[in-house]
Amino acid sequence: MEGPTEAAEARNIEVVRKYYDGCNSGDIDELMGTFPPDVTHYFLPSSFPPIHGAEALARHWKWWKDNLDPIWAHDHLIASGDEVVSEWSVIFTPPGSDKRLINRGTEWYVMRDARILEVRAYFIVSAEESVELATFPYTERGYGATPPDVFANLIPA
Repeated sequence: MEGPTEAAEARNIEVVRKYYDGCNSGDIDELMGTFPPDVTHYFLPSSFPPIHGAEALARHWKWWKDNLDPIWAHDHLIASGDEVVSEWSVIFTPPGSDKRLINRGTEWYVMRDARILEVRAYFIVSAEESVELATFPYTERGYGATPPDVFANLIPA
């Protein structure tokens, strides 16, 4: 039987999934429904300043969808209390290019009342090449197959 903590953790994971659905669709209303007004998104690269506020963050991901055509997928999602952590993959096209790249990273989410209050994103960005862990056996471990075949024909061999 699922207790209140497990139910809250499952609900928090579903909110993070819905957030990524919004990132994939660029739907501002869907994204806004996952944040309180005072959300903050922090990024590891210094070229990405923090984004404060639900509308600003939703518009950021709408810009990404409109300009980079990303396809996001979760490789792992884990919740503990009011925190969720994800390991993710994204396929995107850098501006001025027709080359599809993959980037992988991880994010920590602080949740409040089943909404994302804070995101801490850890990744390295490159417009020239894909960014992944060196020599990590992604294919053998089933990465890039969540959901099945999302990445199958997007990255040249």
